[in-house]
Amino acid sequence: MRKRVRGMRKQYLVTCVVLFVAVSPVPALEYIKIKRNNRVVSVTGQVVVEAQDGGVLIEDRMGVLWAIQPQESIAREKDELPFQRFDASQIQERLLAELPEGFRIFTTAHYLVCYNTSTPYAQWCGSLYERLYRGFFTFWKNRGWILKEPERPLIAVVFDDQESYAAYADEELGSAADVIIGYYSLQSNRVMMYDLTGADGLGFRRSRASTAKHVNRILSQPAAERTVATIIHEATHQLAFNCGLQIRYADNPLWLSEGLAIYFETPDLKNSRGWRRIGSVSRVRLPEFRQYLLDRPDNSLLTLIADDRRFRQPSVRQRNQAYAEAWALNYFLIRRYPREFVSYVKVLSAKAPLVQDEKEHRIAEFKAAFSNDLEKLDAQFLRFMKRVK
Repeated sequence: MRKRVRGMRKQYLVTCVVLFVAVSPVPALEYIKIKRNNRVVSVTGQVVVEAQDGGVLIEDRMGVLWAIQPQESIAREKDELPFQRFDASQIQERLLAELPEGFRIFTTAHYLVCYNTSTPYAQWCGSLYERLYRGFFTFWKNRGWILKEPERPLIAVVFDDQESYAAYADEELGSAADVIIGYYSLQSNRVMMYDLTGADGLGFRRSRASTAKHVNRILSQPAAERTVATIIHEATHQLAFNCGLQIRYADNPLWLSEGLAIYFETPDLKNSRGWRRIGSVSRVRLPEFRQYLLDRPDNSLLTLIADDRRFRQPSVRQRNQAYAEAWALNYFLIRRYPREFVSYVKVLSAKAPLVQDEKEHRIAEFKAAFSNDLEKLDAQFLRFMKRVK
């Protein structure tokens, strides 16, 4: 069973958040004035979702999704002009106007890397994104699914330091911006991060005069493993939401979204560029999963797929256990049930935005794809993972 919620609730619009409202097929170009944070803002775009209480989810021409509460709306008009997203040059112009002074844009075949740090670091990020892009589409093509490539360039914003990044991300992340080194925003459809060559523990001082060799040397050392993984992880989310694999604000199970991103993220620090392969064993999550197996509940698989609560526990240990099991389950299903896995993800990719699934519906979809006997599947899963090294 699936349900629609009548109203819209204000929440941080990042990867882990889903809002639920009634879907509306309105195609007209809308002009909405809202008052938010003591400022009047004009939003022009197409309505994606409209709630019965007057709340609206609207996509503007930059691809940003605005969740507008009824009480925020000051004025609203519409006409019959067709909705058209900005082209690449228009996007660049508006990005530079929106971001703090000093930002530049490095372009690649599929990305706009907005940065105010060193050019070699922006180039390193762009090169990493392009390798992921090619690998991502090849991965699914080799499994029989030709994904639709994005029509517009994907946007990554790279700040010079953690302080300026946290200040900019505060509206979306709040205090979490102080501890999260990068994220994909469902609202803006952008990856946000800062120059990680100056991150604590890497032992190098950041410099705008950094060379490509200097950047590669920093990010190929073992201490950089998690930072490189985070860049790939968040960029994987961005790709998934821009090629038809997942729909922004659809009820995408977190065990799949996060487990799949971890599956793609594993760095290869023997390579001077930091990453080149998809699907390597996660040397962080595998030990966490093995530790979890010591007292893993019998219903662990069921609780993982039924809802997302395990990923939102206050305990860091419990959240890490959920992420570790999510990676392990994706790893197992991709290898042992590759056709069924692709078919399952295709079912999820057809979900309407902002419609919440009940637990029973999620479980039924999983069973229909893989096995009605979850106990038998769970036993097979555990046997498989015990052999992974």
